[in-house]
Amino acid sequence: MDNTKQLNCISFCSGYAGFELGLKRVIPNVRTVAYVEIEAFAVANLVAKMEEDKLDVAPIWTNLKTFNGRPFRDRVHIFTGGYPCQPFSHAGSRKGTSDPRHLWPYIRHHISTIRPLCCIFENVAGHVTLGFDEVYKDLRALGYSVEAGLFTAAEVGAPHKRERLFILAYTSSIPESWAIKDGVCGRTSIFGQRNRPRYSRKSNQVFV
Repeated sequence: MDNTKQLNCISFCSGYAGFELGLKRVIPNVRTVAYVEIEAFAVANLVAKMEEDKLDVAPIWTNLKTFNGRPFRDRVHIFTGGYPCQPFSHAGSRKGTSDPRHLWPYIRHHISTIRPLCCIFENVAGHVTLGFDEVYKDLRALGYSVEAGLFTAAEVGAPHKRERLFILAYTSSIPESWAIKDGVCGRTSIFGQRNRPRYSRKSNQVFV
């Protein structure tokens, strides 16, 4: 990977910025240039981490629905986001698109406006059977190749399962230098792999 060029990232539904902290461990030259988070306690935590030099200093928008992405068009390389899981979670009512917390349409709009080179999203396992088909089709319609799979925290040594769906979408213009060797679980990163089906390691299932 080219460690000299800064890669700009926008963090949607930032929460405690775990996504961004993990991403920086893999891609040291990535810099978050904007956070989008509505929960006041999470915003306070983001500010505290910035003051402690644990996070990149960047503005925080508190409303994903009104976020203006036009100034960032073609200036951002990576999107990250753990958009709300309540519409899809088996722990809830699974109202899907009728749930007022369903934010994917707004994220899709921001992707279309800003055109990042790749997007990395996380959600609950229940998203596979409710809502993910829409996400996949939207990303493909925007010109992205898409890979996704179910992974657990236990796979990387945690004492709990915490199964989650991870989604990677990337354009054909993504540089080959972004390939990361010997990444998570000792595999070559999906940044360097093209045209693979979306695959679930848990069930050996290829999502159609």
